[in-house]
Amino acid sequence: MDNFGSYDFPVRTYECGPNGAAFLPAICNYLQEAASLNAESLGFSRTDFAAAGTDLTWVLTRLRVQMVRYPRWEEQARVVTWPRGGRRIVAWRDFVVQDASGTQLGVATSEWMIIDLANRRIAPVPEAVFACANTVRTPVLGENPFTKLRWDCREVAGAERFKAKRGDIDLNGHVNNVHYIEWLLEAVPATAGVCTDLEITFKSETFAGDEVLSEAVETEPGIYAHRLSAPDGRDHVLARTVWRKD
Repeated sequence: MDNFGSYDFPVRTYECGPNGAAFLPAICNYLQEAASLNAESLGFSRTDFAAAGTDLTWVLTRLRVQMVRYPRWEEQARVVTWPRGGRRIVAWRDFVVQDASGTQLGVATSEWMIIDLANRRIAPVPEAVFACANTVRTPVLGENPFTKLRWDCREVAGAERFKAKRGDIDLNGHVNNVHYIEWLLEAVPATAGVCTDLEITFKSETFAGDEVLSEAVETEPGIYAHRLSAPDGRDHVLARTVWRKD
């Protein structure tokens, strides 16, 4: 069974930097939209949950993205995505990012949970989701693509403070995951180069008006550990990025 979807995204000017290439957060937005569209086509989107009389929704808990090349302004980025399986309260989804010719630009994998919006509690993943797992395609980053991320409290390479705005809030009533990625990237020195590898774990919700501290530590040359935290020290996000000098 090859349950997959293929979705095209034109790269807009406002998604690119001075070099004309799309930013990593733009790629992550494409992934999120492709995941939503594919879930809807397979019958387990938020809209389908609502039609069944439930107030359930998907939330992203872990994401790994590896990019060889970022698409440029006026290019067409294609995202191919499919459900990869899961277990009880988590579901996995893989992605391939291509250009219009089909050349692979990058890959990504993700882990999702379902929460009940009425009480913000985790709900079991419906068996129908696991029944749609792709049995044809090889996992893009292997069977175990995620690591146990930790925060190293050595002297930080950079730190930035943010306050969540109303415009940062998504359909689930909390800060959208891509805004976290934007915030963590801001704590990396501008001289780092291009981010080629992102692994991120989402640990707690952030709401409009909340303050967030973004910190980054260079653990090895070109490799950074990240933490986004609340004023009380609670972790919102832990992440690791790898950078390539251009």
